[in-house]
Amino acid sequence: MQSKGCFRVLCADFVTSDSGTGIVHTAPGFGVDDYSVARKYNIIVPDDPCVCVDDSGFFLDIVKDFSGKYIKDADPLIIHLLKDQKRLIRHDIFEHSYPMCWRSDTPLIYKAVNCWFIRVTDIKERLLKNNLESKWVPTFAQVGRF
Repeated sequence: MQSKGCFRVLCADFVTSDSGTGIVHTAPGFGVDDYSVARKYNIIVPDDPCVCVDDSGFFLDIVKDFSGKYIKDADPLIIHLLKDQKRLIRHDIFEHSYPMCWRSDTPLIYKAVNCWFIRVTDIKERLLKNNLESKWVPTFAQVGRF
């Protein structure tokens, strides 16, 4: 993970001054807009997506002060640390909607991960032909669903 170029002001069109200061923090490993602006200014590289939490939402060792802590449980600890270090100017709580898992009713965490995609449109006809030659269980899933 790079730290070169961090802690500076960057321009991004998703930041506006109609509510607040017009300055926001970014977390490139946790949001598309944040990731895009960090890439634009070469703060991060595609080979290092800034992953600092595991698949269950616990901070990795790279986050020294909060390693092993669940990210939502770490919020008050982070605020406390910032206060102790006299780096917190103001702390307010704003109510807003947050995406939740419909199965477990737990917060969904945006997280950059390495992934790859297949351009299915290029092989669509072959996929449809092979689909008809495959045995599907249950059979109703074979046509119209896949």
